[in-house]
Amino acid sequence: MSQTNTPIIGVVSCAKELGGYQIQAVNNFYLQAVKDFGGLPVILSPDMTTEQMTTLIELCDGLLFPGSHSNVAPHRYAAEHDESHTDEARDELSLSLIRLAIDKNIPCLGICRGFQEMNVALGGSLNPAVHESGFNDHREAKVDDFEEKYAPAHAVLVQKQSVFEQWLIENHWETTAFFEVNTLHNQGVDRLAPQLQVEAKAPDGLIEAFSLPGQKYFVGVQWHPEWKAKTNHFSQILFKEFIMAASH
Repeated sequence: MSQTNTPIIGVVSCAKELGGYQIQAVNNFYLQAVKDFGGLPVILSPDMTTEQMTTLIELCDGLLFPGSHSNVAPHRYAAEHDESHTDEARDELSLSLIRLAIDKNIPCLGICRGFQEMNVALGGSLNPAVHESGFNDHREAKVDDFEEKYAPAHAVLVQKQSVFEQWLIENHWETTAFFEVNTLHNQGVDRLAPQLQVEAKAPDGLIEAFSLPGQKYFVGVQWHPEWKAKTNHFSQILFKEFIMAASH
């Protein structure tokens, strides 16, 4: 754990190829959000050995599992459908880190792909195309303008007696029933891991957020709270609670 008042947040990166080069990639939105709320982001490369991973996790006060254009490989949750956009190196790192973090009660925040990784790491499964399975179309708008791409797209319904409801009460929200989020995902939760508690759902019933009872902070959200996190009211709560948990 860090020896300063600034919590070190390990941020999982993706393995990608660009122009023939093998690179490690993390969208700066995630790194900036961690910094904006008082954390020090450190990028975690997906090619670590188990020994390196175990050593590194001792230095982290929290872990962030960000979104990505890649998807968790189907075999990770005993599925057999074809999936062209995979990142096996990231799968291996994320799923291993999530399980280690739970054992050590290290605060974890999962966003989009990270949310899905959390569910898979604990024994849940994924739906590869929610819009083909009776849910609304949750995919991102095919536009270049980020303001439009990340604009609020639907409400999420906060579950009664949930962590989210308690946060909203503590922050004096006018309603603890719902708030608006963006949507940029194709996959979603199919079977929720049995240990996880649902925090919020989309109006069509799709699970949009969960937590793991008994942990200091273990929260996954399907939307992208890192986008303009400093000005979005619920993003402020989400990241403040994350960094606060990592600070203790």
